[in-house]
Amino acid sequence: MVAVLGLAIASLALVAARPTAAATPGDEVWTWGRNQYGQLGNGSVNAAGQSVAGLTSLPSGTSVTQVSGGYGFSEALTSTGQVLAWGQNDVGQLGDGSFTNSTVPVNVQVPDGTTVTAIAVGDDHILALTSTGQVLAWGYNDWGQLGNGTTEESNVPVPVDLPDGTTVTAIGAGAGHSLALTSTGQVLAWGDNDLGQLGDGTRTDRYEPVEVELPTGTTAIAIVGGDDHSLALTSSGQLLAWGYNGSGQLGDGTTTTRTAPVTVHLPTGTSVSSIAAGSGFQSFAITAAGSVLAWGDNSYGQLGDGTTTRRTEPVTVSLPTGTTVTALDSGDDHTVALTSDGQVLAWGYNRYGQVGDGTTTNRSEPVEVQFGDRTTAVRTKPVRVLQPTGATVVAIGVGSYHSLAIAQTAQSTTTLASDSEQAQTGTAVTFTATVTCTVGSPTGTVTFTDDGQEIGSASLEDGIATLVIDDLAEGQHTITANYAGDASCPASSSEPVTVAITAEGSSPTPTPTREPTLPPTSPGPIPGEPAPGPTTGGVVPPTHGGLADSGTTALAPGMIAAVAGTLAVGGIALLIRRRRLLKS
Repeated sequence: MVAVLGLAIASLALVAARPTAAATPGDEVWTWGRNQYGQLGNGSVNAAGQSVAGLTSLPSGTSVTQVSGGYGFSEALTSTGQVLAWGQNDVGQLGDGSFTNSTVPVNVQVPDGTTVTAIAVGDDHILALTSTGQVLAWGYNDWGQLGNGTTEESNVPVPVDLPDGTTVTAIGAGAGHSLALTSTGQVLAWGDNDLGQLGDGTRTDRYEPVEVELPTGTTAIAIVGGDDHSLALTSSGQLLAWGYNGSGQLGDGTTTTRTAPVTVHLPTGTSVSSIAAGSGFQSFAITAAGSVLAWGDNSYGQLGDGTTTRRTEPVTVSLPTGTTVTALDSGDDHTVALTSDGQVLAWGYNRYGQVGDGTTTNRSEPVEVQFGDRTTAVRTKPVRVLQPTGATVVAIGVGSYHSLAIAQTAQSTTTLASDSEQAQTGTAVTFTATVTCTVGSPTGTVTFTDDGQEIGSASLEDGIATLVIDDLAEGQHTITANYAGDASCPASSSEPVTVAITAEGSSPTPTPTREPTLPPTSPGPIPGEPAPGPTTGGVVPPTHGGLADSGTTALAPGMIAAVAGTLAVGGIALLIRRRRLLKS
């Protein structure tokens, strides 16, 4: 059902499989659709479903990089490498050591010291890829989909029995089978195999990983699992598929089930950047141009081509003109996509509100709707799920009958620096304000104030606004930069910067300097003691104010000398510091 790239494969140009971890983590998770087990994570249960996208109750301070769902539960990967889960837990899907459902997120019991880099979710089992290239699994295990050599379910993560020396770089999950991509470009599979979805040439279930029979010389760079079928993208751009094909989901122009990989009939000249497969019987590919191809079951319009006709070869999804899709995920019979401008499209089966378009009217063409309005209409073409107020969606995911989105709330930060902490009246001082925003690039104006009074403003260019001012009065000035905000980035103010202005012709306030203690002058040789030898060493040049030493003057025997530079007008203490050459 789900496949995600984790560690990079050396020397290969990797592409994303569904759904990818967000390039920008988000601090919110939004959910909509079916909620009979609490899979929306909002603390409630609603068997009828919810087409109003609402916030999941994340723990305070949590940042999320990936979300996905199964039949009645959801999983989220945090930016610290931990996993949260909520919803149905009858076979241990939440991985918290219990079999109790939860309507709010709980912590998966990942082993101490483990950092998870990607998750993949099947109907009722979950895979987690670790930073060391190993794989953990938990949940349902009737077909051996946990890959630990048993068929016993587990309510805590257990290690998959990978072949010795194997490093996994990406994972995928079908309804009841699991996939792993290795650092050498091979594909491993285990679990349910009644329809050949493991691709090993048999229909025998496997309780431990076996190698998929890729064509000789083939290197896979992305994998994904569907309900009972699997896909792999190769380094040469070829797309392979195997398993159940009753609805044409293998894309080879037939409805013949395959126990070994066959080639998907992509349109000539197509370059694929990422792949996806629904937990139903449909498959997808995002092209390098940001368009989407779809094939397989289309009973509820989940292929998004404006029909309900199944397709045994890829067809183009009817996206709005000018739309570029960057990520896509598909449930049992509905599909959700994220665009380059942060908008969300959805289409297909909508009984539980999983499309989230807020109406009860069928759509054969995409419509733009208000985020969170209620709907139960079937969608045969994409419709817009608008951005949540004050946030930008950065990643999407789906369960069988519910949908998820990661959003980052808009937050700006303004910092201020000056080119001088001290200056004389009439001297120009430059103030530079830098504004950053968690969503997009900030635009607009920065106003500079001195003790609350405006002294000037400047427009942002690439996040930087500069003010040069030469009429600050004598005295201390406390300067603050205030960003006004724009349509997507809120206002913010910097910490104050203090600048001291002195009268023209006066010296800056000297930094207090502790005068060195010079050794006492000897009155002469002490009776009975040998006469001292000649004094040698050097004299450090005089210092004034906070200026640094400029050199050392050598001493002739018994002499002290100093060289002073040009002195500013005013009284300045001349300090002569004598260096002694100590004899060991």
